[in-house]
Amino acid sequence: MDQQTVIQDIAKRAKASRISIAELCRRAGIHPVTFHNWKKTDRNPEPPGANLHSIGALYRELDKIDAEDTKRLSRRGKAVAA
Repeated sequence: MDQQTVIQDIAKRAKASRISIAELCRRAGIHPVTFHNWKKTDRNPEPPGANLHSIGALYRELDKIDAEDTKRLSRRGKAVAA
């Protein structure tokens, strides 16, 4: 996977999890501007490379958010079934 594909995937997962990129970055310990600097745009045609540690931190936070959502939804299901 190239960097732009990874950045798009992270943004897509964040949107699906209903969390802003700013909040995701905050939770991962990455400045949101850094994330946006990794994106290729007309104004930023040669973005700096993202390091694997930072990308991993973002994916770990997304996994935590997904787990929290799953846990919250399962609790709702039990409350409704009771």
